[in-house]
Amino acid sequence: MEQEEIARVRYSRRPSIGVLLGITKAGMWTLGIAFGLVAVTAITKDLLQGLFMLFLVSPLIALGVGKKHGIAWTIWLIWAARFNIRKAIGMTKFRKQIDVAQPIEHGVLKLGSSGTKLEIWEGPSGASVVWDPATQWASVSCMVATPGIARHGNQVMEDRERQGYTAGLMTVAGTWTRRAQVARVAWRERTRPGNVVREQQHFETLAAHGLVADSYRETLALAEQSAVAHPQMITITLDAAGRAGREVVKAHGGGKAGVLALAELEMNTATESLFKAGFTKVAWTSPREWGAWGRGIIDPVSEAAVDVRVDGAFAGVAPELAGPIAIDEEKNHIETDSAVHRAYWISEFPRIEVLPGFMGEVAHASNYEGLPIRHALQLIATPVSLDAAMRGIRDEKKTWEQNQHLKAERGSATTVADEVDFENIKARETDLVHGQGQLAWSGFIVVSGLDHDALLSACSSMEIAASGADIELVKLTWQQEAALFAMAYPAGKGM
Repeated sequence: MEQEEIARVRYSRRPSIGVLLGITKAGMWTLGIAFGLVAVTAITKDLLQGLFMLFLVSPLIALGVGKKHGIAWTIWLIWAARFNIRKAIGMTKFRKQIDVAQPIEHGVLKLGSSGTKLEIWEGPSGASVVWDPATQWASVSCMVATPGIARHGNQVMEDRERQGYTAGLMTVAGTWTRRAQVARVAWRERTRPGNVVREQQHFETLAAHGLVADSYRETLALAEQSAVAHPQMITITLDAAGRAGREVVKAHGGGKAGVLALAELEMNTATESLFKAGFTKVAWTSPREWGAWGRGIIDPVSEAAVDVRVDGAFAGVAPELAGPIAIDEEKNHIETDSAVHRAYWISEFPRIEVLPGFMGEVAHASNYEGLPIRHALQLIATPVSLDAAMRGIRDEKKTWEQNQHLKAERGSATTVADEVDFENIKARETDLVHGQGQLAWSGFIVVSGLDHDALLSACSSMEIAASGADIELVKLTWQQEAALFAMAYPAGKGM
């Protein structure tokens, strides 16, 4: 009997079709403004002044045509302008001030100087429901564990088992595309140095003495040096203002009670699906556990003290106190209470065949000394309805054909990249016709260090690990705060 071959996966390159001849929508708007100014000048004045105006707007034309990492230079300019405006008015620096006249609201988290406000509710089951008043979205998060999907040298799981678990997870992800109230789903994995503080405290309460006790203390000290924590979280964000979500909320009494009922229904459904997919742990976070996740990223020095708060009223961190005390944001990094961070965007996934679990190179990244890199990995999936996905396919096909027609008129040959783009469109259409849902994916990594030198060393090691996983990282220039908050405070925020 022939042995079944392990399935491999290969990701397509990001499409470069654009709206016209590879020019993106933002680029088309930029070119429209530029040539509009030229046309108006030529009509109202004369042709010579129109040509002079063309010279003046040539930098604008270059911004519309040029791209960096597949994104129009116009967008990069807008991001730079926003950041520098925020920096000029002091919004990139923040120091938390306690106003006695306005006490802290219980269960309300205010982030930095941007005015972002999140309400953290406790549902009937004790789980946290994070309400974003600006978007009318509710998010629920669960800590999960698997037998080890990520591939790594110290794991013994076979590729065939890993393939089965990955297929199960993708089956669960497919169900989210068929529920209109699901606005976004995010997978998060953190890697940080662990500790054995609880074990040490428990042993000290025994008041043991002697050679054996001393030897055990030394063993615990050695274990602390090699301990690594890999907490994993899944966040499901529900659109309570959309048609499907609004109907469920209204059916359960409306308002906060209706939103909590919608969240409980989703949690029950997701719990069953995740266990069937092979997850060994699915534990929905309480408000204080949710706060501890964010506080641990913003202030890693405090994590050891938070870890020992178990089985009590003060376990975790109060969500209203989980926000940063201080923020200093720069172009390519951001400094918070006790750490410096740099956020990356995963611009390309492997375009060669890889086995499931290839992101293990990133999840278990270590520095030249073999110590784990403190980082957080986030994959965000936005469900796309079948009708919208099919419309998008038709529009992309039409755009591709128009581009090829224009190239033929200009005498330009069809490139391999053009052919690959069209094959990718057809492959996605085939998947949709065969009943698969569509998820729009994006990935981000936040690397942290306790100081600037540690951050640079960690970033260098992470970039090497990313190349080993065949993914491409791009610094999130001018967007560090938004990326960090999206990672630290799970509430359905995207980039």
